[in-house]
Amino acid sequence: MVDGGQLLAQSIRIVLGLILAFLAAAAFVAFGLLRGLADPSGDPVVVGMTFGWSLVGASVIGGLAFVPALVAIAVAELMQLRGIVHLAAGGAIAIFLWWSGEGVGGPQADIRPGTLIAAATGFMAGFVYWLIAGRQSGCWRVPPSSGASTRS
Repeated sequence: MVDGGQLLAQSIRIVLGLILAFLAAAAFVAFGLLRGLADPSGDPVVVGMTFGWSLVGASVIGGLAFVPALVAIAVAELMQLRGIVHLAAGGAIAIFLWWSGEGVGGPQADIRPGTLIAAATGFMAGFVYWLIAGRQSGCWRVPPSSGASTRS
C-alpha cells in the first residue's frame, strides 16, 4: 500500500535533496581547488570565482552522477534504507565516476591520484542527500494491516 501524500512529499524531498547534494559536492571541490588562490583578506573576485565554479561543477557532477544516483535512490526507497547507505552510495558513485575517466598511470597504477578527494566529495553529497530526503526513505509505504480489512 502507498500513502499518496507521503509519496508526493518524498518525491519533492528527493528532487531537492539531489539538487542540493550536487551543489554541495561541487562547492566542496571548488573550494578545494581555489583554496590556494584565496588570501586572508577574502578577495571578492576569488569568492565569486568559487561560487561560479560551484555552479558549473554542480551541472557537470549532476550530469554524470544523475542516473547512478537515481538507481541508488530507488533501491533505498524500495528497501526503506535510512542509514549510512546514502553516504556509502555517494562515495561509491564518486569513485566509480572518477575511475571510469582517463587516468594518469594506466592500469599498473595502484590508486589513481585524487581518489580520496573524489570519495570525500561523494560522501559529502551522500550526507547532504541523507539530511534532506534519505532519513525518510520509504516513508510513503504503508505496512499491510494485520487482520480484517477496514472496507465495509
